[in-house]
Amino acid sequence: MKKFTVFVFCILTLFPAFRIDSAGTQLAGKTPAEKRALVLKAPGIGDRGLPVLKEALNDTELLVRRTAVRMLEKMGDKAVPILMDALENTDAEVRRSALTLLADRGKVSPGMLSSTLKKDESPLVRQTAVMLLLKIEPRTEEIKELLVIASSDKSPFVREPAADALWPYYKQTTTIRDRDREVKIAQTIKLPPDNWKFQTDPMKNKHTEKCYAVDFDDKKWDTIGIESAWQNFGYNYEGVAWYRKTFRLPEKPQKYEAVEINFEAVDESAWVWINGEYAGQHDIGLEGWLVPFQLDITDLIKWNDENQITVRVMNVAFAGGIWKPVMINVLTH
Repeated sequence: MKKFTVFVFCILTLFPAFRIDSAGTQLAGKTPAEKRALVLKAPGIGDRGLPVLKEALNDTELLVRRTAVRMLEKMGDKAVPILMDALENTDAEVRRSALTLLADRGKVSPGMLSSTLKKDESPLVRQTAVMLLLKIEPRTEEIKELLVIASSDKSPFVREPAADALWPYYKQTTTIRDRDREVKIAQTIKLPPDNWKFQTDPMKNKHTEKCYAVDFDDKKWDTIGIESAWQNFGYNYEGVAWYRKTFRLPEKPQKYEAVEINFEAVDESAWVWINGEYAGQHDIGLEGWLVPFQLDITDLIKWNDENQITVRVMNVAFAGGIWKPVMINVLTH
């Protein structure tokens, strides 16, 4: 018994860093440098280091807290309860790191990410939640709904990756042209260039208002023309903007095989809806500003009736908008 007492005394003398004082704390009375040194050593003593790291996460020194959350990465699944608590830490960097480490261990759920997106005050933490959402496969309706929420976030760091991730879910077949047969244009109907409704969308979130719907109220939108860049109408702007127009089609032709809408050029990317239904997109990057494109709208139009078209345009450099004519082509073989 005497030998054991001597052994314990020697251990505590040689390694004072891990003695627990009468208050049950291992960091009290230490300088910031001493605290950080203890935190860095904590993973080396296994489970006995967990209380040190847990205590360090609530330290008044940010450097101590952030070092502690990094060290928890080395502690395996036993660190999960502490990381869960760290999601409520007052330091955003600690919260962000804890969320990432929990995701690495498969301990993050859509519900947890939803709470982060709705409640966390830090845009960087919310951005991390979006990035983790994008990694979840398959992308369920629940995930898509959370991306819709994130796409309306006040921070561009959060809303832009969420909004960009949503666009593929609007995709449909973009062309009906059969390259093995000659396609003939039996009739061309040019859309009027004047009196389009127009609205810029710097937040990239207008789609959440369903502004592509037929009954969307665009009376407060500006009026603009096409066949010229929006800068020529007084909009010194780069980004996303929306065009809307109602047009009437004549009687249904007696014989035709398909109908396409043809854009001679949009600067530089476009997503198109006809009568509230997504028709397709033209998105090939900066070089798309001068490239004509066609979309199949055979099943979307109404003959001898009013039709509605909505176009979301994205421009990131120089001029922007629907700067060349738009035509509806009736095709036959």
